[in-house]
Amino acid sequence: MKKAIIEGMCCEGCAKDVKAILSNIYGISNVEVDLANGYALFEGYVATQVIAQALAAEGYRLVDIQKL
Repeated sequence: MKKAIIEGMCCEGCAKDVKAILSNIYGISNVEVDLANGYALFEGYVATQVIAQALAAEGYRLVDIQKL
């Protein structure tokens, strides 16, 4: 499981948007978004740059990805 710290989520709509963005990246599964704490949990092996670009295209910023 990995934890992506994401800036720019301000409401449930944003959380659903981030979940959809991450879920649509090939190689990522089991996405869970924690809006209150500003992160998403997911499984998979995808380059950080791919995730950052997908989020940036929709107005979000990937701060960091941590392995749990």
